[in-house]
Amino acid sequence: VRAVGSAQGTDLVFMAPMGYPRDIYVQDGAMTYPNPAFTGKIQSFGYSVKPTFNAWGTRGPAPQTGVRTWISVGDSFTIALQVDDEETFSARLGAAEGVQVINAGVDGYSTWKEALRVVQLGRAFPPEVVIANFFTGNDFFDNRQTATHTIAHPGLGPGEPGAPRFKVPVIGVAPPPAGWFAGLRDHSVLVAHWWAWKESRRIRSGTDPSARRFRDELALFTAEGRTKAAADTQMTEKALGFFAEAAHEVGALGVVAVMPPAFAMDVDTARRTLESVGFEHVTPDLDSAQNTAIAAAKAANLLVCDMMPVLRAASAAGQLPYLPFDGHLTVQGHQIVAEALRACIAAAR
Repeated sequence: VRAVGSAQGTDLVFMAPMGYPRDIYVQDGAMTYPNPAFTGKIQSFGYSVKPTFNAWGTRGPAPQTGVRTWISVGDSFTIALQVDDEETFSARLGAAEGVQVINAGVDGYSTWKEALRVVQLGRAFPPEVVIANFFTGNDFFDNRQTATHTIAHPGLGPGEPGAPRFKVPVIGVAPPPAGWFAGLRDHSVLVAHWWAWKESRRIRSGTDPSARRFRDELALFTAEGRTKAAADTQMTEKALGFFAEAAHEVGALGVVAVMPPAFAMDVDTARRTLESVGFEHVTPDLDSAQNTAIAAAKAANLLVCDMMPVLRAASAAGQLPYLPFDGHLTVQGHQIVAEALRACIAAAR
């Protein structure tokens, strides 16, 4: 244990979606949706969850017409498969606000796809507010490609009178091989640390195909790599403008919640994270990605809710807003984000 050292700062190498069951998502063209027929369990070190999806391809109970509605879109931080249905920040926000918040998050979604999803759902369930969760850890990278549909024709989506029929093939990544070690990784702190250390070494070797993606995603968090990320920033500005069009199309207040990664909580953790993907002797820049996303969202005339201050304050106070071996929000983290979002939106309205 002393030779391996701590795995702190290498949570991103766990790549939570890689361990998901193959049938959790369905796909139509470039768009991915939660599988309404999924009945399995999501399990890794620190959590075990049985999520539910409905016929509309959103998380939790099927949305209802004729009630006050907000729509929450985003990637893995929104769908939040590390916590139970009612513990996500979307569900907590809905309970506190007394509105129906439709959780339309999907792992790996870009802002382009989130905008299309808003239009798909918003035409059937007119919302007052639409919230896009922007994760600075990889959304700049994910936004490199443009939308495959337009606001006028958003592709497969719910339309009157009923929910869509997902007659599409099941997709997914093959699950890890069964056996005693796979089981230990999900339950043993010792094995979890060793696994993170091993994966980090593989990525740093340069032979792993994920290494370049990780470096591209994290370039914005280094003073040296910021200039190389200019093209990604421009695409994100366009994607957020596209999301603003979607909010206007459905007549809703457009909100962007800017979510920092776990390693951005402090410099030491950020340095370990950057080193884990091959950035040696670099200067971590914890705020540039956050500030860039905030500026881009404001330029698109969207309401911006910055999640960095509340999550940093919680971390500094000894709370645990992020899972240590996953990098996604804990139950407490979702509560913190829900409260901050509610206050931000209430102040603007």
